[in-house]
Amino acid sequence: MIESIDGLITSYENGTLTRRDLLQALALIAAPAVANAQTSTGGVTKARLLHHVNIRVSDLPRSEAFYRKLFGLPASRVVQGPDNHGLDLPSGLIILQKSDMPGRIDHFCVGVEAFDADRIRSEVNSAGMQGVQGTAKDNVFVLDPDGVRVQISATNWSG
Repeated sequence: MIESIDGLITSYENGTLTRRDLLQALALIAAPAVANAQTSTGGVTKARLLHHVNIRVSDLPRSEAFYRKLFGLPASRVVQGPDNHGLDLPSGLIILQKSDMPGRIDHFCVGVEAFDADRIRSEVNSAGMQGVQGTAKDNVFVLDPDGVRVQISATNWSG
């Protein structure tokens, strides 16, 4: 799965994939797991939107300039510390994270209806899913079977 996501990001960065196509492809990658979970257990929670994608980059100013030029975006804002810049989209956020391991997606966040961190943690564990991380009240991290970090939050989470 990580290779698939990396390939999508590379296509996106090379201009052969639109932002809309990237987001749709990411949703399709996640859809089988969601569909299986909803078919077999009714689903832990109901996804409503892709809140943000956190991309690891080597040079924040260079990456910000690239995305701003590509999509005509306004200046970024600092989110969760000086090494994380958020580029606001009408329906989500691209977070550029300074990293010594660039070129990877750190995680993606899905906004869900009726978010309750304790309930989601409990239901994820009850569903036999492994890799629940963190104790925050406003978001939950879960590792998918290939180790991709999936963040779950309320649809209006400000992060």
